Amino acid sequence: QEALPAATVITFWHIPWPHREAFRICPWQEELLDGLLGSDLLGFHVQLHCNNFLETVDRLIESRVDYEQFSVTRAGHETNVRPFPISIDMAGISHNGHARSDVRASRKGLGLRDEWAIALGVDRMDYTKGIPERLRAVDRFLERYPEWHSRFVFLQMGAPSRPEIVAYRALNAEVDQLIDCINAKHGVADWQPICMARAHHGVDDIFAGYRAASVCVVSSLHDGMNLVAKEFVAARDDRQGVLILSPFTGAAREMPEALLVNPYATDALADALNAALTMPSQEQQRRMQRLRAQVAEHN
Repeated sequence: QEALPAATVITFWHIPWPHREAFRICPWQEELLDGLLGSDLLGFHVQLHCNNFLETVDRLIESRVDYEQFSVTRAGHETNVRPFPISIDMAGISHNGHARSDVRASRKGLGLRDEWAIALGVDRMDYTKGIPERLRAVDRFLERYPEWHSRFVFLQMGAPSRPEIVAYRALNAEVDQLIDCINAKHGVADWQPICMARAHHGVDDIFAGYRAASVCVVSSLHDGMNLVAKEFVAARDDRQGVLILSPFTGAAREMPEALLVNPYATDALADALNAALTMPSQEQQRRMQRLRAQVAEHN
């Protein structure tokens, strides 16, 4: 603001803004708020995060907060706060052919048989994504619905992330241990229920996974938006497949036709997997049609 006084400054905060009481533990709270309030326009994914930010500012620093106009005035400078839920280029995905990736070749490359039903997770290996929670749900699913033994595979496509940070290394170790235990518990000589593909996958490979899967599981514990949910919908121009979505994502507010399930509720997530895998084709089509219309309109 001082260097370019005539410029309009717009900032977008990509991750969730916490409740004001959670934010209070940050030692640099005033510096962060001052920096963000140097913007003329400050964006978040959803209205809840805008509300949290305004309440944080109102409680922690000297300012005037206008809850009707959703603005903050500090030291004579006004910042407008608005929700801008990000999305994807659905038309571009179709135009570039990503939605028509080679499903059979992708299955073969991953060692997945055509007759197996596939549930899919696509994430960075990040502790906010709820990967251990979904693996525990797969374990519970196989306990509650043994008829899926040797007929179902959960494929986790996980991009390595921040391996130099202790918490991320611990997450990877936990995930590996869970996969080993679950595969040893339920697997047989020619079938393992969980397939881990830890790599930086290309766009075509990811979209082939979306197309091959009967179910996509997005079980984030806290997520500003989550574009995987929208990409899965964009990939399914066959109007088939079921999205299981955490209510703790920004995407859940736009996608009520998904199966919304608390990722901490292991039994409920296990039951949702069975419900998704047994959902009639006509019901899948009805839900997917509405999801695709939403993503296409709000691109």
